[in-house]
Amino acid sequence: MGLPSSYYIEYPSDTVIPTNDFTCDDYNDSLDHLLLPGFYDPATDLQITYPRSRSVRLFQSSKRKRSVTNKYKFTTYGCSNCRTHLSTSWEIMSKDYRGKTGDAYLMDNVINVVEANVETRSMITGAYLVCDICCHWCKNVVGWKYLQSTNIDQRYKEGKYILELKTICVCD
Repeated sequence: MGLPSSYYIEYPSDTVIPTNDFTCDDYNDSLDHLLLPGFYDPATDLQITYPRSRSVRLFQSSKRKRSVTNKYKFTTYGCSNCRTHLSTSWEIMSKDYRGKTGDAYLMDNVINVVEANVETRSMITGAYLVCDICCHWCKNVVGWKYLQSTNIDQRYKEGKYILELKTICVCD
């Protein structure tokens, strides 16, 4: 079988974060923004470029410049036992969950986990078909995965993960 090999998460070098917090200035007619890699979104009439720094610039064709700085901290979460990377702060869907050991995060995606046996669990919001997820390196249980919900209103959780805060750590 061999040794398991872990994936690791790197800080993204050029970051695009959707936000409504920007500063507006008059946009000069220079063509510098056309030389940077990026894309044009015709629906919003924005030229989105990826500068070499960790800030994002949005250029609108109506000659207004909007600059957005990356104010959201990028955090990598790992197994508290062996520090194997599991997910990032950008994958958090909600921080208002409770697990077996206390507070937990609902995550859109995780890596380096192994799914355990499938079982039906009764929770506050209904019954779910779930499986525990374990760190693939040390086999420590770090949370669970929602496989199926009996409640139609809770179907958005299917395929999502719960990471319990007592079983994970920040890997910065």
